[in-house]
Amino acid sequence: MPVNSFENYPMTWKPHISKKGNVPLYIELARALEQDVRNGKLNPNDKLPPQRELADYLDVNLSTIARAFKLCTAKGLISGEVGRGTYISSDVLSNFPMLDQCGLDHCINLGASHPLYEQNKYIIDTLKHIIKKVNISSLFEYAEPSGRLRHKQSGQSWLSQFGLHVTAEKILISSGLQNSLAIILTSLFRFGDKIVTNSVVYPGIKNIASSLGIQLIPIPYIGENMNIDYLIQLCKNERIKGIYVIPDHHNPTAIYMSEKERGDLASIIRQYGLICIEDATYSFLSASPYTPITSMVPEQSIYISTVSNSLSAGLRVAFLSMPSPYLEQLKKGNSDINVMSAPLEVEVTSQLISTGVAQKIVQEKITRLQQRNKLVDQYLSGYSVHGTLNSQFRWLTLPLKWTGKQFEMRAKENGVQVFCCERFIVGSAVVEPAIRLAVSTPKNTDELESGLQILRHLLE
Repeated sequence: MPVNSFENYPMTWKPHISKKGNVPLYIELARALEQDVRNGKLNPNDKLPPQRELADYLDVNLSTIARAFKLCTAKGLISGEVGRGTYISSDVLSNFPMLDQCGLDHCINLGASHPLYEQNKYIIDTLKHIIKKVNISSLFEYAEPSGRLRHKQSGQSWLSQFGLHVTAEKILISSGLQNSLAIILTSLFRFGDKIVTNSVVYPGIKNIASSLGIQLIPIPYIGENMNIDYLIQLCKNERIKGIYVIPDHHNPTAIYMSEKERGDLASIIRQYGLICIEDATYSFLSASPYTPITSMVPEQSIYISTVSNSLSAGLRVAFLSMPSPYLEQLKKGNSDINVMSAPLEVEVTSQLISTGVAQKIVQEKITRLQQRNKLVDQYLSGYSVHGTLNSQFRWLTLPLKWTGKQFEMRAKENGVQVFCCERFIVGSAVVEPAIRLAVSTPKNTDELESGLQILRHLLE
């Protein structure tokens, strides 16, 4: 009789596989592990049984377990160290889609961060105007890969409102943030290179870096600031090539860097010759612009400003400021990946900027976000909630009785989707339990208020 027939076999994980389908056993086992992470049976940092014990329990060959673990490691689900065993990766949840839904008709989505959609009416009006133009056919022809001159000039105007003043020839037009990051990492970095960033960060860069074999190294926080002393020691002892930062309304924590912190970072970037990737996706939300780090170290920094959150999710357009040393490499990378960005989308964006409608959209979005954030402050008073009235999302620090994953699962059971801190963790970083609340995603303020009432009840 195989060992797995004993109900009380001591195992930290007892997967259920059928052994009857056409799917190879190692794939079925890997799927079972992924599913148990998704449904909360396995959590970040949980220890898995030794491979030999698992093979014995399931009555399969050891090679089957080895192949399943190899597949799970490649997918970022598990990690192992000689002498310590195999564990669920601490950042495993960041490998899952950020567009997850509750799967319930009554689910209130405070998880995936969507921009407000009410202002899309202005996009439609602008598109109707463009279609009536005589030379509309030119927008369906090939053009300069880095963007047409008049579109770059609109990009100049757009970037200037954030305190960044660059010439048109140093602007590259790409197809949104994710596309921009892919261009930068493939053009300027190689397999094995190291990039430092915050201990919790936008998962998009994690996924791209992982696929390219580029290592992200987390810098811990001291309060709301990046630990500068830790960063300096890291630069002294490791071959760090780049740094990725979101200085304004950081995703996911919603905090922003002070002028001093930006200056300190700029000095380190200059001293150690780092390539700075400055993500300005949410800079449009700042009440008054802070100095971009790119302005302090212009020859070592690439600045990314997208319009999908500020203007419309349907406009996959980003303006990149390219420094002279990397200009040709980034142009080639853009050409290799995109050939060119869609001229029609860029033309809509350009028209919105030149007519002043873009600024109107931004102001309306901020006004509505302020209304929503007042509700957040009202219902979550007494708790530590990072972010301002202008923030598109907020970062709620949880009471220590919770982990982020536990709270996300409990909220989901009660019909509210939130995203836990474990989805954003870089490597094996240790952070306080927290969740991100996407304030702008609910359909209206009534839905937001209902979601906040449920969360308050859970917290209490």
